[in-house]
Amino acid sequence: MNFWEFLDRQIGRISPSGAAGAGIFTLSLYVLEVIRSNPELAKDDLYKTLAQAVIVQGLIGLAMASWFTRNRPRTDDRNAPAESPPPDHHP
Repeated sequence: MNFWEFLDRQIGRISPSGAAGAGIFTLSLYVLEVIRSNPELAKDDLYKTLAQAVIVQGLIGLAMASWFTRNRPRTDDRNAPAESPPPDHHP
C-alpha cells in the first residue's frame, strides 16, 4: 500500500459532519489567534463584526451540515445496483 492508497482509505472514514466541525473549530481558533497577535483589532468594530459573523455563520453551517447528513444513505449506497435474487435451481 502506498501513501495515496492509505490517504484514500483514511479520507473515506471521515464523516461530513466531522469535517465541518473540525473546519469551524479551526476557523474559530484562527480568528481568535489573529486577535491575540494583533490586539488593536479587538478595538476595531468592523473586525469584531466580521469575526462574529464568521464564527456564527460557521456554527449555523455546522448545524446544517449535521442536519443534512444525518440518517441519510451514502452516495455510494444509493448508486449501487440492486441485488438480483438468486437464480432458481430446478433439478
